[in-house]
Amino acid sequence: MSTPPMQEYRTTSYEFTDEQNKTISELADGMGGVALLMKLLGLAFLVLFGLTLYHAIQTQGNYAPAAGLGAGTLLCLAIGFWTGGSAHSFRRIVETKNEDVWHLMNAIESLRNMYGLLRGIVLLSLVLLMVGLGVTGYMMIAKGGY
Repeated sequence: MSTPPMQEYRTTSYEFTDEQNKTISELADGMGGVALLMKLLGLAFLVLFGLTLYHAIQTQGNYAPAAGLGAGTLLCLAIGFWTGGSAHSFRRIVETKNEDVWHLMNAIESLRNMYGLLRGIVLLSLVLLMVGLGVTGYMMIAKGGY
């Protein structure tokens, strides 16, 4: 038994109006600014991470602050680059003709990836918070007081 042939996917090109392009352009400008600031913040965290790691190595001390700064560095840079990619795709909607939907889908894909990362980080943070509270409660009870 054979399956019927699939219909060929066709798309008609769509162009946003001038007013819509203005709104998209303003969005792209705002996102581009946020992306730049997040990249700069990530760079600042990277410098602090390097200094903290160097200090921890020299003193054979606690590596936890360096790990936290490293995580902050990765988070800021990931958000900065994904937001920048989305901003670029939104900007291309305004600048190009007959490719609006394609650029819009690229922008949405970048945003979807970024929010997937943020969702994972928030869930992990909540789990770590609950573990920390549990350990703290156990330690308080084990010492016979609070």
